[in-house]
Order: sequence, then C-alpha cells, then structure tokens
Amino acid sequence: MDLVSITQALFMLGFVAMAAGTFYFVLERNELKPEHRATATYAALITFIAAIMYWQMKDIVAFPGVTDAAHIGATMPVRYLDWVLTTPLLLIEFGVIATLAGAAKGTAYRLVLADIVMVITGYFGEIGSVGSVGNYVNFVISSLAWVYIAYTIWKLKATKGSAQVKKAVNNMKKFVIFGWAIYPIGTAIQEFLELNGTDAKTIELSICIAAIIYVIADIVNKVGFGIVALKAVK
Repeated sequence: MDLVSITQALFMLGFVAMAAGTFYFVLERNELKPEHRATATYAALITFIAAIMYWQMKDIVAFPGVTDAAHIGATMPVRYLDWVLTTPLLLIEFGVIATLAGAAKGTAYRLVLADIVMVITGYFGEIGSVGSVGNYVNFVISSLAWVYIAYTIWKLKATKGSAQVKKAVNNMKKFVIFGWAIYPIGTAIQEFLELNGTDAKTIELSICIAAIIYVIADIVNKVGFGIVALKAVK
C-alpha cells in the first residue's frame, strides 16, 4: 500500500472516529446533571461537524479508489471550514470547564477571537504561493495567535472545584497547548518540503505527510478533548 492510499484510508478513519465520538457524547449527555449537559452538547456538536466534513473529504480523495496527491490537497478548503467552526466551540467547551475551576468569565471569548484570527490567516498562508512573503506573514500572524491562546490558557489556575475538575482543566490545557501545536508543525513541514523540491514525488510526499498529521491531530484534539471534558463534569 503506497502513501497516497494510506492517506486516503485515514480520511475514512477520521470520519469513523468523529461519528463514533458523536454517538458516545450523545449517549453520555443523559448521564450528566442538567447543569452540566452543555459540555456533552458542545463535544457532540464538534465531532458531528467534523464527521460531516470528513465524509466530504473522504469523497474528495475518492476513497475507496485510485487517486493522486492533488485530490488530497483539494481537501484544504473543507479542512479549514471544519476548523473555523469547531475550534471556537472547543475553546467555549474549555471555558465551561475552566469556569467550574474558577477561571474568569469572558476568557473563552478572547480565546475564540484569537482562534478565528489564527485559522483565517493560516488559510491565507496555505493558498498563497510557496515561499512568498505573504505566506510567511500569514504564518507568523497565525502562529502568534496560537501563542496568545497557549499563553492565556497556560496561566489559568484551577482554584476551585473538585479534584477531577482541576485535573481535567490541566489536561485540557495540554490538549490546546501541545495538541494544537501539531497543526503549524504540519504546515511548516509541507512548506519546507515544497521549498526544497518541486518534483512531483516531493509534492506528493509533502501533501500526504501534512494530511496525515492533520487527521491524527483532529482525532486527538476533538474526540480526546471531549472525553476529558466529560470526565470532569461526571
């Protein structure tokens, strides 16, 4: 099985993981106290949106079937549409748990604003010409927005709530700080490979590696994040 076929299969895996996550979060919602059910609702909504997007991307890459890296690269607009919808919801979900642990209200909304800047500039950075000044400017702005999000979350202290809530806040902080760092790393790897080789094999390698990184990161950061949040409010 070649790298393109493996990448194709991972898009299907992404859909299955998001669909299974949605089903799990919906089932768990009724096990929570009414005041905590919003957490499960956010988690289910995030994975439901992602499942729809991955189903669409699965069709774009023509799985199952024979395709090339160009089809995989064509998933980029759908991927960013997914992120611009789901990452703000992830931060709002984090804000719900962080508030239980004593975080100041309104923190989530500042994070959401920075997140939207991060995703939009990241998109413009990807659609620009490889190696162009605009690409680097957008990459830097997007990375700075992520640094702001990471710093704001890192300095949050869990001052109240149960031990489980405090532990969940710390774990969710790690998801956002370290889990989200995977995305700019994937973008940087793709840009680096395409700058150092313009042949078809190198372009195919760069697109596939970036896509694999994004799919794995999405599963971890959406499904895993939601599971940690639910454990806190149970």
